[in-house]
Amino acid sequence: MIRINLLPYRESRKKENILRQINIFLAFFFIVFVALLYYNIWLGKRIDDLNTKIKNTKIMLTQAETQSKKVDKIKKELEKLEHKTDVIKSIETNRRAPVILLENMTKMVAEKTSISTPDTSADNDNKPVKRLWFKSFDASGGKVNIKGIALDNKTIADFMSRLEESKLYNNINLKTIKQQKVNKLNLKSFEIGYVKASLKKPEKKTVVGSKPGKK
Repeated sequence: MIRINLLPYRESRKKENILRQINIFLAFFFIVFVALLYYNIWLGKRIDDLNTKIKNTKIMLTQAETQSKKVDKIKKELEKLEHKTDVIKSIETNRRAPVILLENMTKMVAEKTSISTPDTSADNDNKPVKRLWFKSFDASGGKVNIKGIALDNKTIADFMSRLEESKLYNNINLKTIKQQKVNKLNLKSFEIGYVKASLKKPEKKTVVGSKPGKK
């Protein structure tokens, strides 16, 4: 009977299986290593890109803050200029106010006859005859005090009526009225006080884009 020894063959097969498993493990490890290395490189590049974006965003934010500060500075300068302009306008208005007030008062003075009294002293050319004169004119703030002389009570009443109708003056008050002789003429000495009315600023008109449709 012939006997064959198979032990060397089995051992070689076993060694080949072990080597194959080792090669498979090494190949898998290499693939995992390459994948991790690629992912690490990609992740590093991604982080660099994000860091670059963050840096650029910070630069843009700094520039925006600088521009915002410039805009705020310009706004403050504009506000100062507007305030100075308002002050100049106020000074100009206050400077011209006495002149305008006196001009208005001159227009209010009855140069012709009073409304209900015929003028017998006018000449044939129908030249106007003054019936009221100012002796003093005192304006302090919004309050005005006038002292004057008139031909009669009706002239003073007409003058006060014109002040009321002008809507420029409030609280018109006849303080005193008394008889006074001037060049042998019996005239009326009077004192009137009133307050200048505050002028309302015109409201800004809003521009309407479209008219509402009719229902």
